[in-house]
Amino acid sequence: MGRTPHALLDNEDRIIAVLAGKPADPTWDAAVSNASAAMLHARITGKRNGAFNKDPESHRRGNFTAIPAGVSYGGGQTPGNLVLPPKKREIVDKVLKHNDIKRIAGHQNSNLGFFFPLIYDDYRSHLRRLYEHSPNLRPNFPNISVYPACTLNLGPCTLTLDHTDPGNVAYGLCAITAMGNFEPKKGGHIILFDLKLVIEFPPGATVLIPSSVFRHGNTPIVGEGAWRMSLTQYCAGGLFRWVQYGFRTAKSLILSPGGKELKKEIDGKPADRAARALAMFSTLESLAKDRERVFGKRATQG
Repeated sequence: MGRTPHALLDNEDRIIAVLAGKPADPTWDAAVSNASAAMLHARITGKRNGAFNKDPESHRRGNFTAIPAGVSYGGGQTPGNLVLPPKKREIVDKVLKHNDIKRIAGHQNSNLGFFFPLIYDDYRSHLRRLYEHSPNLRPNFPNISVYPACTLNLGPCTLTLDHTDPGNVAYGLCAITAMGNFEPKKGGHIILFDLKLVIEFPPGATVLIPSSVFRHGNTPIVGEGAWRMSLTQYCAGGLFRWVQYGFRTAKSLILSPGGKELKKEIDGKPADRAARALAMFSTLESLAKDRERVFGKRATQG
C-alpha cells in the first residue's frame, strides 16, 4: 500500500472498501511521526500516573491498550459522551487536540466523503439531527470529521485478532490509520479474512472498511524495538436508530401509542433495509455523480 489509492469492488462494481494509502504530500510522513510520538507519550504518561494498566489490556480485539472517545450509544437511555476517569480523560483530550492527530482525522474524513459520498451524507444527516437535539454531545473533531467516535489504539503492539465490530453502523466505514515504527513488508499487514487478502499496511497509510461485516485483523510485527499503534474512527449504529425512532429507544417507541406499527414502518423489511444500504455504495461509474449530488459541482472539478 503506497500513495496510490485502490478501491475494492464487489461483483456489481460497488466500492466496498478503500486502501487509501498515504496522501501525496511531502509533509505527511513527518506529521504521522509527530502524531505517533504524541500517542507514545500518552501511553508512557498513562502508565506512569496510573491512568493505564502497566501491562497491555487483553480484550476481544487483542492484547493492547485501546481508549475509545467521543459520542456513542450502547443501548442505554440516551446517547452520550464516552466517560473516562479524570486522569485518562486529560491524556486523551491532549492527544485529540494535537494538530497532527487532527490532520489524520481530517484525512480519514476526506476519504470517507471522496469514496463513499452517499454514506458520508447519511452520516452527516443523522448526526446533524442528533447534535441539534442533544447539544451536550461532544464529537472528537468538530468541523474536521463527521465521525462521532474514535479509538486510540496505544499498543505498544496494536495487532488485532480476527474480529468484526457489530456495534458499528452496519453499512458504515471504519477508518484506520497505522502509526508506529515497524517494517511493513515483514509485519503489521491488514488481513481481510472474508476476501482472503493480506495487505501491507505501513505507518501513515489509511484504509476504510465496513468493519461491522468484514472480518479483519493484523499480522504480527517483527524486529527489535518495533512498535505499532493506530487511530480508528467509526460510528455506533445505535445513534442512527435513536434518531430514526424519534430520539428514543426502541422500547420507548414500542410502548408508545401505535409504536409497534411505527417501528415496523421505520425499520422496513430486512430485504428493503439491505437494498437501501447497498444503494449508498457508489460504483466507479456513479462515483463522480454521487459526489456532485452531495458536495456540488466543485467536488468533481479537480
